[in-house]
Amino acid sequence: MSTKKWLLKARLKEQHIEALKGLYPDYEMITDDAETEAFGVVEWTVGWNDELTNLLEEGKLPSLKWVQAISAGVNSLPLETFERKGIYLTNASGIHAEPIAEYVIGVLLSHMRGLKAAILNQPQRKWEQTMELQELKGKTMMIVGAGHIGNRLGELAKAFGMKVIAVNRSGKDLPGMDVTVKKDDIVTVIDFADVVVDILPQTDETYRVFNDALFSRMKKGVLFVNVGRGATVDSDSLIKALDNGTVAYAALDVFDEEPLPAESPLWRHEKVLITPHFSGVVEHFRDSLIEVVLENAKSYKEDGKPSRNLIDFGKKY
Repeated sequence: MSTKKWLLKARLKEQHIEALKGLYPDYEMITDDAETEAFGVVEWTVGWNDELTNLLEEGKLPSLKWVQAISAGVNSLPLETFERKGIYLTNASGIHAEPIAEYVIGVLLSHMRGLKAAILNQPQRKWEQTMELQELKGKTMMIVGAGHIGNRLGELAKAFGMKVIAVNRSGKDLPGMDVTVKKDDIVTVIDFADVVVDILPQTDETYRVFNDALFSRMKKGVLFVNVGRGATVDSDSLIKALDNGTVAYAALDVFDEEPLPAESPLWRHEKVLITPHFSGVVEHFRDSLIEVVLENAKSYKEDGKPSRNLIDFGKKY
């Protein structure tokens, strides 16, 4: 029996598992039911949980060199411990781009074309044609945190005839976007946006970026969508902006605390759509994930380092 092992903490299809075994014939795959001693020689893992965090911090994963996360967000993982121990971390960034981009367009159309109102009116058999409807065409969308998801969203927005302002860390021009600005300059252009989409990761720099000061710079009647992280938005500031008319409608898929507590005023706000953090659900998740896993498994075998979606611990994404 091989002394080299890798740990499976994700639900993969049998053919995907066999592909990984074929790539690493000298390694033994183990799962949760393995003896505790076996974890001591685990070199890499697909998936992670709190139990592994405890083992790592107790020094019981001394051979661990690489963790492949199965989500795009990694803020809940022990990043400082990984960095201190020299463990590579890769995420599943990119595989969620299509569903999240479609979600954003969907919630915008639901509001702007009156679909949400019609759904609410139907149980009351209420025939209402007086609502003011809008079109995406000709509107300006600002995408804050324009990475894989933002790039795809920009493509869809352009297909609907929208203008797109992209905001990223560097301000480096992105193909297909009308304007790209760096995050520090967001206040200089945010008042041009009819729609603001938050796709920011959770880091020290992005904490409560959307606060009173930023909402006050937005165009009156702006539409706001958050598919990034809940901690990037000050909920009290958002509610204030909704109440004073700065934000006409907010679609929120992520929150500071999840599930969103029943007592949160966001549940009852008539201008808010709440969805249970499902914008990133991928129809063929395992097929999409394995592409990332196999690419990284191959580069780790050949170069001793995974190549795709390698997390920068300084940036935390």
